[in-house]
Amino acid sequence: MKTLSQFLLVAVLVSSLTGCLFKEPVFEQGFSKIDPALNGVWASEGENGDPRKMEFAVCAPLDDDRYVLNHPSAEKGSLFYEARLVKVQDRSLLQLRLLASFNDGVPKADAERYTLLWLEKGPAESGLKVRALGGDGVKEKGAAEVKRLLEAAGTDWNTLFGEAVVYRKLKDK
Repeated sequence: MKTLSQFLLVAVLVSSLTGCLFKEPVFEQGFSKIDPALNGVWASEGENGDPRKMEFAVCAPLDDDRYVLNHPSAEKGSLFYEARLVKVQDRSLLQLRLLASFNDGVPKADAERYTLLWLEKGPAESGLKVRALGGDGVKEKGAAEVKRLLEAAGTDWNTLFGEAVVYRKLKDK
């Protein structure tokens, strides 16, 4: 499935994850199985279309429903995440858990290391819009409260997530 393959693009948005991290996961069940099309290297469009400002991410399957994501790949500030897909109200989310960073190593057991990304699919040629959790609607809220907001029918997700960044999968060699 081509649109599922674009979920990896989410990894590239990790750079904007610093706004909303939790010590515990937002979701503990209901994860989707991975799609092999997510494997590979992904790139953002770059700030103001500048290809020199593109960021790259690498995604590899870990097991039936988890990936390892590396972002930004090939940089000293590189981060490694466990990523899991979950559907909420017919929307696709990717829950990320920080595994390690190049600069800081493995995080402590009580560190804030979970966050979410919202994946908005459009036509294949338009790429995948990825939005990081961290809008005004989630400030000072814990993981359980964010989960409740995401599952509530009347919640405006635009207040929970930041601006969209578009990513595209690079062709494999």
